[in-house]
Amino acid sequence: MQFNVSLLLKEPTGSTREYGIEDDIAIDGATHRVMGRVRLDRTPRGVLVRADVHGAMDDVCSRCVKPIAYPIDIDIAEEYIPTLDAASGAAIETVEGEEDAYRIDARHMLDLAEAVAQYWTLEVPMAPVCEDDCRGLCPICGEEIAAVGHACSGEEIDTRWSALAKLKLG
Repeated sequence: MQFNVSLLLKEPTGSTREYGIEDDIAIDGATHRVMGRVRLDRTPRGVLVRADVHGAMDDVCSRCVKPIAYPIDIDIAEEYIPTLDAASGAAIETVEGEEDAYRIDARHMLDLAEAVAQYWTLEVPMAPVCEDDCRGLCPICGEEIAAVGHACSGEEIDTRWSALAKLKLG
């Protein structure tokens, strides 16, 4: 997901380019197929990147541990700042507050992979579920609670607390 923006950096503010994206990207040690569109707009300081990227994530349900796949849809809006001036080749110094900004490298290549990886990570749910009403696994027998034929009473008492069952309240 690299784009050569040398010509765009030489054009006036407001110039645009649009590209389709279909690529594989490595995120957290796994490779994911991503597709979408990207629009590059020339700004006075660099290039504004607006991208619509879609993919899918394979995981396991956090309640019942079944394998699941769910869509990941991200919208990126970031400004990339060049490291070199495209016309003169002079180095562009970073301004205070721009130390962590996305950068266009010395060959005028804009690499969208890092932004996609960061936005992707933000979209991954902390506890994915196969269905909103998934009841998970029985803590006593370990079977899926929603499974047909699950006969566990669910009221088994831990022997360490069995003395409390003899208490008579009120």
